[in-house]
Amino acid sequence: MSAPADTAAAAPAPGDAPAPGDAPAPGDALLSRLAELVSEATDGTLGTAELLASDASLTALGVSSLALLRLADGLEEEFGVLIDLGDPALHAEGLDGLAERLRRLGGRSGAEPTG
Repeated sequence: MSAPADTAAAAPAPGDAPAPGDAPAPGDALLSRLAELVSEATDGTLGTAELLASDASLTALGVSSLALLRLADGLEEEFGVLIDLGDPALHAEGLDGLAERLRRLGGRSGAEPTG
């Protein structure tokens, strides 16, 4: 026989639910791909799950200037957009800000050829 506390522990309390924006909506392929690119740029120092769960800026997460340069190159290669290293979307915002910037720039799908 289970104690009632076990049943209560299985269901999260209303205040324990993740706030909107804490994690990407299921199926957001752009955020998932950006997390992969950031992880690659940091040589795996940051994992995709950690990046997707965070709303902190990339620099606050410890992304170095070299990794930001690699990321900018990867974004240009994959999405056909140029993002200046001084662009706040690259260093001062999290994945959500970077995704929004790519959407505004009209980045193409990574599946299209670059040349």
